[in-house]
Amino acid sequence: MRNILFLTLTLTLATLVSCDEADTFDVRQDALVDYVTDINGTWTLHSVHRGGSDITSHMPSATGLTLQVEAGSFTLGSSNLPFPTLGNARTPFSSGSWSFDDDYQPTSINFTNGTDVVVTSLAMPLYASNNSSMGLTFSMGCGATSYQYNFKK
Repeated sequence: MRNILFLTLTLTLATLVSCDEADTFDVRQDALVDYVTDINGTWTLHSVHRGGSDITSHMPSATGLTLQVEAGSFTLGSSNLPFPTLGNARTPFSSGSWSFDDDYQPTSINFTNGTDVVVTSLAMPLYASNNSSMGLTFSMGCGATSYQYNFKK
């Protein structure tokens, strides 16, 4: 029993002595910087979901909707599709300004025309750059029915 205890103690001591501690770690300078999420550009509607079901094929004009986003302003292309700023505002508007709830990790986008603010949830995470897909989830005031518009750049 004494030999097993001595052998265990020796192996433990040898293992601890043989470990080399790292003095420094190399970290890229840009790895610790938060970048503002960028969605500037022209977004084209790719698909429409209502209550989780894809209804794109039932809406022939669905892929014609465009959303132009540049430097804090937006313009909605002409379409007969429902959109939060056209139905959830006191005065419907198709252009105005926008902002995120959080510039670095947004979960919603706020559309405004100066007096009305329409909050729309983001259906998927957005990144600092190279965003090629954006999903907006909203309700047009019809109870629990929700829509998800998926845009592609």
